[in-house]
Amino acid sequence: MPASTRNRLLCALLGVAAAVALIAHMLRFRFVTDDAFISFVYSRNLVEHGQLVFNLGERVEGYTNFLWTVFLAGWLKLGWQPESSSIVWGTTFAIASFLPCARLVRWARGGTEYVPWDALPALLLATLSGYACWSGGGLETQMFTFFVTLAAALYLTRERGPGLALGLVFGLAALTRPEGNLFFALTALHHAIGKVRAREWRVSRGEVAFVAAFLALVVPHLVWRHAYYGWWVPNTFYIKSSGGFGAWGRGLYYLTRASSAHLLLPLAVVSLGAFLDDQSARRLLGYTLLCGAVFALYVVSVGGDFMGLFRFTLPIVPLIVVAGVVGFRAILVRARKDWLAPIAAALVLGIFVWNAIAVDKTALAIGSDNGIDTPGYLRWYTADRAAIGKWFGAHRQDDDFAAVGGAGAQVYYSRMRSLDCFGLSDEYIAHSVPPVSNRPGHQKYAPDDYILSRKPTIITSHNYNIGDAPLVRPDEGFWRSHGYHYVAVEVPGLSSRWYSFLKRMDRSVGPLPAVNGEID
Repeated sequence: MPASTRNRLLCALLGVAAAVALIAHMLRFRFVTDDAFISFVYSRNLVEHGQLVFNLGERVEGYTNFLWTVFLAGWLKLGWQPESSSIVWGTTFAIASFLPCARLVRWARGGTEYVPWDALPALLLATLSGYACWSGGGLETQMFTFFVTLAAALYLTRERGPGLALGLVFGLAALTRPEGNLFFALTALHHAIGKVRAREWRVSRGEVAFVAAFLALVVPHLVWRHAYYGWWVPNTFYIKSSGGFGAWGRGLYYLTRASSAHLLLPLAVVSLGAFLDDQSARRLLGYTLLCGAVFALYVVSVGGDFMGLFRFTLPIVPLIVVAGVVGFRAILVRARKDWLAPIAAALVLGIFVWNAIAVDKTALAIGSDNGIDTPGYLRWYTADRAAIGKWFGAHRQDDDFAAVGGAGAQVYYSRMRSLDCFGLSDEYIAHSVPPVSNRPGHQKYAPDDYILSRKPTIITSHNYNIGDAPLVRPDEGFWRSHGYHYVAVEVPGLSSRWYSFLKRMDRSVGPLPAVNGEID
């Protein structure tokens, strides 16, 4: 067998091994986080009622992942429920990112054929706890990461510069998450800097196609958004951009923890070895540094995220891993010891596996670190919200209305119209309520008078409890004066025996009857 054929076959086998390892790693975390169910509600309402809304008749854009939400709606239309389709497709996109990573390594080392070394980024990514965890989770993270990674490969490896395909991929990225616009702008800036250095002033057809293709996808969606929802940016923007100066400290802590979990600092240091290689490797390093630095600044400015294993940083992680592998290889090549390469690669992979074991152990526990909830906690929280939602779904009436804090699984399974008290899907809270926190996604909260003005049947947004005994609260008098009282039920599948919440006194909920007292 020719050496080139043997190398391609070995590279393919390593890629398959990385895919299998990633699936196995993902299954350690397998869960769908509560926030993902917000998109599922939108997807279901689109399929069943033709409305991309949280509550029927209320046009509020309470999601930041348009393409993912519509994508899941398409599969739901075919009968595939989003609780499972989101995990399968998230993992599929995560594996698909291995291909542009291999292409980038091959290009950066100046090769024309694939060799086993090109599969190293895939193996490393499969071991990263965050990459594996958020291959599931139900969110758009890996779809967006795939588009960003594919765009980087198309941009850097295409000798003729940006073109139609690159513009379309960036357009899809921007429709998946708003940060796609940032990566498009950074790529255009990087290309413009290169042209200025080369004293090339002519605008090529490819460059025009690049911009036109991007705008052809982004502008129609922007116009539709304004026509449908009434705003140029998602409702969530007004929540998540309101953290103020305090968000920077939280964001810096988030980025520091993410760098540790993903081994980003050693990868960044080793990537500097790309300076020792040819122009392609240096170009990769420059692009990675530009995108990584600006994106990191953006992550810090919004305060990071409250979900553990740092999904918010993942879109840039494959590019950093590739740059690290390229720089590491360049250092080994300079050492002129061919026998050292496989040993060194195996050592690096071992370090990543060791790191994954340590990170997984902490991540799977139920806990929180400075407001960053572990996946173990998110899984437990979502399971309880799902059980509660199913109970309400079995007992609800068509005109019931709920005020909720966790606006995901409970709303999805209960099918009750609901007020999201954090305001992500409520226009009044997003635009008119001042921030009360700098925790990402939790910056604003509905005041009691606004909750009462909506006259919900049940209030589970606060002053509720899951425990071994029914809740007893000193504010019972306040709520009774407004027509509500505390009740408790035993919910099957709940982590504890009793679930307590506030119920309108003049309404019955399942086995809980109406009592004396009315709401004006």
